[in-house]
Amino acid sequence: MLKKIALLTLAIMVTACVSPVSLDEQSVAPEYQTKESILISVIDQRQRVIEGKKKTFVGKAHASFGIPVDWHVKQVLATEPGDKEKNLAQFLQSRLVYGLNTSGWNAAEVDLDEIPEETTIKQLMEEKNATKMINLVLNEWYFSINLNWVSAFNFDTDTSVLVYDLEDGQLLTKNLKERDVIEEKANQSPQNNILLAYKAQLDQIINDEEVRGVMSFD
Repeated sequence: MLKKIALLTLAIMVTACVSPVSLDEQSVAPEYQTKESILISVIDQRQRVIEGKKKTFVGKAHASFGIPVDWHVKQVLATEPGDKEKNLAQFLQSRLVYGLNTSGWNAAEVDLDEIPEETTIKQLMEEKNATKMINLVLNEWYFSINLNWVSAFNFDTDTSVLVYDLEDGQLLTKNLKERDVIEEKANQSPQNNILLAYKAQLDQIINDEEVRGVMSFD
């Protein structure tokens, strides 16, 4: 009973008073253009998931008495129709593809559970009439937030970025690993602070100089 009450309290604290930021504000914003057709896949290889956490797991929230509670996509990230049924990889894919297409790209999502062989990647691109594919492999994507006061929280990411071309094969393998300290805003909910931290990380990945360097753009 205590656990159920705690979870209900957390849900109220996440969503109360402050409206979620819009889908546009949550989604990636590329700083360049490409005319090519792109496939986007986010592949969840987090050690936490390998060891038993659900693919919907996103982090921990510390509420009353500092007791940590697992948070999942449906509790903190779901703001659009269909979000509650997504796992973390699918949620990130949706914010990538929406943001890219809103900015004039031609991008489509592909759900993958593991890093495919290059022959499989080429086959996918041929089937979907794409000329490039970007795979983001999540080795870590985790936050720990304290709901008792407005302060800052850690957001740890470790992402491998793999870019492929239909004709030339693999163009880039790069790892981006860091700990961001997210300064919370008193006028934002924990939900919005997390959504905006996600967007900032996706922006950093897509706009990385080396990623940009292997993409065709105007």
